[in-house]
Amino acid sequence: MVEDGDLITEPDICSPLTVTAMPWTFSQRHPLDTNDFVSEAERRGCKLDLSTLRELYRHGLLAPFVVVRDSHCSDPIPLTEAEERRGWNSTRLGQLYGARAAGKLLDLSATPFNPRLPFDRTKADPRRWWNGLIYTWYQLAALPELLSLLEQRRYSLRGNVKRARVPDPNKYFVQHMARFWRVAVAATALEARYLPSLDPEWIQLSNTEIEDWERYRSNFDPVAMSELLGYPAAQIRQDADQLLLRARHIDPMGDEWSRLVRRAPASSHKGLKNAALSAMDLRVTAEILVRFYEDLASHGLAEPLPEIDPRSGWWFMHERLSFRRDTLDKNLMDLGISPHPRVVLAVEGDTEESHVPKILKLLEYSDAPELIRVLNLGGTKRDIQKLAVLAAAPLVSHKGVDGDREFWWLIKPPTCFMVAADPENFFAPNKVAETRNKAIEEIRKTLRDQKIKADDSEIQALLEIYTWNQSCYEFAHFSDDELADGIMAVHRTCDGWSRAELVAALAYWRNRKEDVKRVWESGKWDAQLGKPSGKWEYAVSKTKLAEALWPALERKIRVAITDEAEPFPEIVTVVQRAHHRAQTWRYRSFVLPAEPSDSTLQ
Repeated sequence: MVEDGDLITEPDICSPLTVTAMPWTFSQRHPLDTNDFVSEAERRGCKLDLSTLRELYRHGLLAPFVVVRDSHCSDPIPLTEAEERRGWNSTRLGQLYGARAAGKLLDLSATPFNPRLPFDRTKADPRRWWNGLIYTWYQLAALPELLSLLEQRRYSLRGNVKRARVPDPNKYFVQHMARFWRVAVAATALEARYLPSLDPEWIQLSNTEIEDWERYRSNFDPVAMSELLGYPAAQIRQDADQLLLRARHIDPMGDEWSRLVRRAPASSHKGLKNAALSAMDLRVTAEILVRFYEDLASHGLAEPLPEIDPRSGWWFMHERLSFRRDTLDKNLMDLGISPHPRVVLAVEGDTEESHVPKILKLLEYSDAPELIRVLNLGGTKRDIQKLAVLAAAPLVSHKGVDGDREFWWLIKPPTCFMVAADPENFFAPNKVAETRNKAIEEIRKTLRDQKIKADDSEIQALLEIYTWNQSCYEFAHFSDDELADGIMAVHRTCDGWSRAELVAALAYWRNRKEDVKRVWESGKWDAQLGKPSGKWEYAVSKTKLAEALWPALERKIRVAITDEAEPFPEIVTVVQRAHHRAQTWRYRSFVLPAEPSDSTLQ
């Protein structure tokens, strides 16, 4: 038992005051006062009151994160300009920032138990009195550990005051709870960096603009943060594993529903309660720690996490929020729900098909097939009319009316069919409009077959066609030197050509607006004719060439990310457009506006 005057167990991590001094602390999840903490605990099936909070503090099991005092007790930390802009959106956050700036924050973890620390309001206190106690959201993750102890709670009266009492915890339990304190301190410090991007598919920010957060993220130094926190990678990994194990143990939803719930945006967690919500608390906290660990591993301070084999037996990392054993399609089919992609991105050939997933990963976009599905057209001679219908034609259930507006309810969300191809055959400059119009007409016909007349502007949004500014994808994205190096890396002989001859041949076919494959289809360079003739002994593999060219494309993308003056390569612009459209259509409900002159109301 921790008696009055004894020190609370001090975990091996930096002070909460150090964390609170960080400019972005509490920017995403506001601090909790005692009433907030009691309310959030009740949502998690844990009945607390102010007297019980005091008792848990007395035993060194759950202390307030920091205390706002009336007098000076710490070094003042001036507010940043950004904090002044966002800090007053929440009363408690504003009070916390104000106390920090005035040097009136107290760290209880490094001080003896204070029996006079006020939890309850007394009759002598003014009506708007506040006890000044601040908790962090990540302390809620410790609540499941306290349930069995709280079942043994008893109350007694001391005068007119009701006091809670729980049995004396043994030292092992106190040490066990110290792990959760350590995790809460670390997660509070790391929250601003990792919480907004915890959902793999999108970024969710509070109290700040995306540009400010992007600058913060780019300047974030995981190595310096680990040193400041006193939190080594091995301890991070161990703590994250234990949180994930505990989440699996208490989660009442079962594997199928749990996997589906983990895919939902964080805003949907408000619908959870009791053990399901506590399990999500644990997974959110663990995901923050694992992301931090991965950053440290990328800096050589830890062993990279092993690849997760979805077919293997259960492992801690299977419980991660970001782990996807199956596609959403599979998860929803397991529960009897049919999913559909928001964008089908059709590319002409193997090179583009190889590069698009790498671009998605480099841009930190999700490559989930339920968002974007990549389709290889296999050339520009393939008519896309039937593909457009299959991918993008809306499936309609029945008609609805909203005032004087009529619309059609959709069975599935809309899918945009995007095509990126070389400017030839069906996608030649003089044929693109015709190709698109025919595909749109096929979609209209499919709707007419359903006896649907829809607003044509909505149908037009279902199909987009992009063509490169040069004759083929390779010429549009790589120089002759880059292509020559790539070809020489994947072809055993290059038909005896020197690098100079290869560069000359590439320039020759580029100027004639031909495809890059003409290089190996036209064979050895003829010095007298000043052009190639014949064929190589075997063709260059487009798949292998794509792998060889990727480093050059990756460099261009990274330069464009860091230098606003540098344009993104064309394929990246297409991928960005596809991702934006997929995100826009991801979590919305859609209807198809009816054509104003439509009279098919029956």
